[in-house]
Amino acid sequence: MNQLVRQGHVSASYVNLLFDWLEAVHPALIGRMPFERPSPGELNRITVDQWASMLGWVDQALGQPDLPLQLASMVKPSNTGLLGYIASCCGTLGEAFARLQQFEHLIYAVNQLSVVLDKDTVILRWGDEHGRPGHLVDTTAIGVLVAFSRTLTDKPLNPLRVQFINPMVASIEPYTRFFHCPVYFEAKWTEVVFPAEALSWPLRAPDAVMRQILDQQAELLLRKVSDSASPWPQLDRAIQETLASGSANIVDVASRLNLSTRTLQRKLGELRSHFRLELERVRIGMAKNMLKQGEMTLIDLASFLAYNDQAAFTHAFKRTVGVTPARYRKSVQQFGSE
Repeated sequence: MNQLVRQGHVSASYVNLLFDWLEAVHPALIGRMPFERPSPGELNRITVDQWASMLGWVDQALGQPDLPLQLASMVKPSNTGLLGYIASCCGTLGEAFARLQQFEHLIYAVNQLSVVLDKDTVILRWGDEHGRPGHLVDTTAIGVLVAFSRTLTDKPLNPLRVQFINPMVASIEPYTRFFHCPVYFEAKWTEVVFPAEALSWPLRAPDAVMRQILDQQAELLLRKVSDSASPWPQLDRAIQETLASGSANIVDVASRLNLSTRTLQRKLGELRSHFRLELERVRIGMAKNMLKQGEMTLIDLASFLAYNDQAAFTHAFKRTVGVTPARYRKSVQQFGSE
């Protein structure tokens, strides 16, 4: 791996794609696997590090450079869980992408997806604020996204560009053949770029009533997933409460947790993190939610999140998300992700 992933998980349904593929294509390898197939269930998940180890072991055993793409080509609705069924019920591809942004963490929680509308394109973008799980994890995820999206509509859905944050691969040809577009590596962000007109494409089996029911189920499930996945949910709440009171320092956060500053720093070290990283993660998460609501000015939002000024807020947000807060708000309003 390029960098340790502090937090993150993938769902059992998603992981079972690897076992389904092995049983269909390399059944003899199943018996040698040092990993067990995870039991199905919307709340059953494994860490991203474990997922990377599974993919790495199979990669070493088979030595196939296009392993992630072979996996992605076999994705089924069952591998995408509740999110996949919600997407299938949407009326347009834009509605499906909006659900992906909203409920992505039901199946894949590593770095946060941002959807950006830029002129005549729509950009699905991931950074590395929570770490870089590596080529196998990232390429499988993007391959699954594109392959599953293609099953939703009768029109030929091909990206305009795909790029990865990871180092260059030995041969790029399998990737351009799979995605049907230019593919780049060693980029600042991982991105999939589609023509904006594709957002209005109708899907094969829209069902507005069922989608609304599933949306409600997904909202409830996402809360459970977030609570179970966070190694220290009380820390997030303490930071949020401290920011709301106008402060952004470790002393106040430690006090809300009934800890000394030194103890808080030690506990964060055990989680392979530090206070500034956690503070920025919570700040950006709160900023995204408040930008979607569209009720506060950027100056007021910067002040609420205890930044020194709007420029500092803009710089921090763009560094993490890839666009300015103003651009993010505009994209959300146009895209209609909520």
